[in-house]
Amino acid sequence: MPTHLALVHYPGASQAALAGMAEMFSHCARLQRREGMAETALTSVTPSALPEARFDAVILPPAFGNQDFLAPDPALVGWLRGQHDGGALMASACAGAFYLGAAGLLDGRRVTTHWGLETRLQQRFPAARVNADAILTRDGRVVTAGGLLSWIDLALELAAEYASPRLMRELGRHFVTDTGRREQRYYRSFRPPTDHGDTAVLRAQRRIEEGYGQHLTVRGLAADAGLSERSLLRRFKAATGLTPLAYLQHTRIQAAQQRLESGPDPVEAIAFDVGYEDATAFRKVFRRLTGLTPSDYRRRLRR
Repeated sequence: MPTHLALVHYPGASQAALAGMAEMFSHCARLQRREGMAETALTSVTPSALPEARFDAVILPPAFGNQDFLAPDPALVGWLRGQHDGGALMASACAGAFYLGAAGLLDGRRVTTHWGLETRLQQRFPAARVNADAILTRDGRVVTAGGLLSWIDLALELAAEYASPRLMRELGRHFVTDTGRREQRYYRSFRPPTDHGDTAVLRAQRRIEEGYGQHLTVRGLAADAGLSERSLLRRFKAATGLTPLAYLQHTRIQAAQQRLESGPDPVEAIAFDVGYEDATAFRKVFRRLTGLTPSDYRRRLRR
């Protein structure tokens, strides 16, 4: 029997994702016809004309240049919940996860979204288990994808599900896109909160950001902030979600990433400049935070 997928064209949805997924599944259907397989059909659905038909999967694409996803149409939210209750696999890319959350489908599940939306998604749906390091996360009948172009990864995942892994790989070759697993943390930037209103913590943050290449201690940071060490640790974690040491590590690694992306300096020199006397320790922290070794990161990200 044919497989029926619904692609939701909500207000502000990425036009590139809508057109790109339509083309990918159109070619997937050609490959299925060639193999004598039942086809996977993709139907565009709008909130103003929600069909009563049940779908095998429903896809929420990314948003682009807007925040309409923060105020989803109630009729669409109810329709999504009904499709899930009827057995549909629910899938989203980037900001599309907010629609699934509004429908109550993220509670207790491991999910991902664009790394820049991670905190907002977690705050809006605290029962979700958000991890934006991943490009693609599947938990039961909910599949979420991360970045703005992660609709490609999502389309390949669904092609493997409803056509076959072999045809999925052929689809990737046709569109000249990598069908292997990636991680979003390769590309994310460290963007710590600065709107928390704690001026003492802000002073400590600035001290780290300006002097990350130096030997910094909690005692010194506390003195600069006019706090006791205990108060700094408590307030810093409450304001930023990180300890001062973790914040320092993230700041140093981001500086190292920028150096690796833009110049030919040896890894050992970069490690020393950003504050690590031991290049081995630097490599361990770099890999833990980015998922890649410094050399692999340079090969993948430098142009």
